[in-house]
Amino acid sequence: MLACLLALAAVQDWPQFQGPRGDGTSPERGLLRAWPEEGPPVRWRAPIKMGWASPSVVGNDVIIPWTEQPNGVKETVACLNAADGTEKWRHTYDVDAYWKRNIGWAKGGFRSTPAVDDRRVYTLGAVGHLFCLERSDGKVVWTRNLWDEWFPSGEKGYNFSPILAGGKLILYYGDGCSRVGDKEKNRVVLCRALDPATGETLWTFEEPHRPDARMGEGQTPAIAELGGRLCAIFTGNRDLVALALDDGKPVWRFEAVKPEGRGTTIPTPLVLDRLIVNIPDLDYPHAVALDRAKPAAPATMAWKKESNMFTAIHAFRHREGFLYGFAGQIVGESEASASESVLSLSCMEASTGKVRWSERGFRNGVAILEADGLLFVRLYQTLRLVEATPDGYRQLGEVKTHNVRKATLNLVDLVSPVLSRGGLYVRTPDELIRYDVAAK
Repeated sequence: MLACLLALAAVQDWPQFQGPRGDGTSPERGLLRAWPEEGPPVRWRAPIKMGWASPSVVGNDVIIPWTEQPNGVKETVACLNAADGTEKWRHTYDVDAYWKRNIGWAKGGFRSTPAVDDRRVYTLGAVGHLFCLERSDGKVVWTRNLWDEWFPSGEKGYNFSPILAGGKLILYYGDGCSRVGDKEKNRVVLCRALDPATGETLWTFEEPHRPDARMGEGQTPAIAELGGRLCAIFTGNRDLVALALDDGKPVWRFEAVKPEGRGTTIPTPLVLDRLIVNIPDLDYPHAVALDRAKPAAPATMAWKKESNMFTAIHAFRHREGFLYGFAGQIVGESEASASESVLSLSCMEASTGKVRWSERGFRNGVAILEADGLLFVRLYQTLRLVEATPDGYRQLGEVKTHNVRKATLNLVDLVSPVLSRGGLYVRTPDELIRYDVAAK
């Protein structure tokens, strides 16, 4: 009986960006500690189209979005059966051609990971189509087009993910948005909370963009308590900022990014007990020390590493006082140059930033998930199983996931794997694959 209870406690939904904890780790246990030569068992492969969004998994529903054509025109959100990969429903809608919106790297497709609760699905397309859909059949509950109100700050359209927290749908538009119709294009830092049931705006946080700060794009906020209040934590105007979810007012901020760094950095801040680990674009990775129970108390820079740490998309994953992630430079002048980038998988001490080990050779290496002391790591057309230990790099398995050699399509390797109920979901340019990684 106890074994059954422990097994039930080990399974977990993956309901939105970065999973149940919001940090790219899963509480699931009882996973395979090593893979056979051919890799873990494949439960199913489902045909999909291109996108840079991870799936979200709740119960037996797998929600996965994609773009129907490389130039946009139509986007799709589909619900698959977690047991066998068959399609339950799909919602397809028309959008402007991506080139009309100046979407860079358009062939990457849909960018944002869906958020899912017990009744509904919330998705955000590349050109700002925000949908609330019935989880049971995909019917539209409400919709808003964000691009009708605000121009995003970056070149890749809307690429943050909506987050459900505190009974609200949280949207962090980023640093450097401008209001539609504003001829002066006054830039702002913008975050909003919507009513998940109706899509109505509950509160808006808006402040002018600092002219001496670089603009940024695409960050999804972390959710954590500060001073007993649930907060959204993000980077804006070079500061780490915490907004209370109940009213959208700032409860804490700390200038963390140097003047030439971006106002928004793409990796989500990693909130630990008394640290916030931040990996800014055009700056050094660092950790801010604070007392989250007393946000009015002074915060300090715990450490700042003058090392070549750059992930562009995903933060480091934390386990037992250590951080696991990628060091190196993703060269982003074009899809082709980015797909040729080679990085190193590294382990750092969370408290000091000291590098314990670093393993080179991860082409396209960025996407990583931690569960049960294991790292599920994506690199060029490949998935690796690595032990999450500070004692050195220990590879426990490897499998080839796909074989597509077009530059933009190769960047799907940057999409994080997802773990739910022993199923590991990996997105390729034309398939969603479910591997069974639970020990028998």
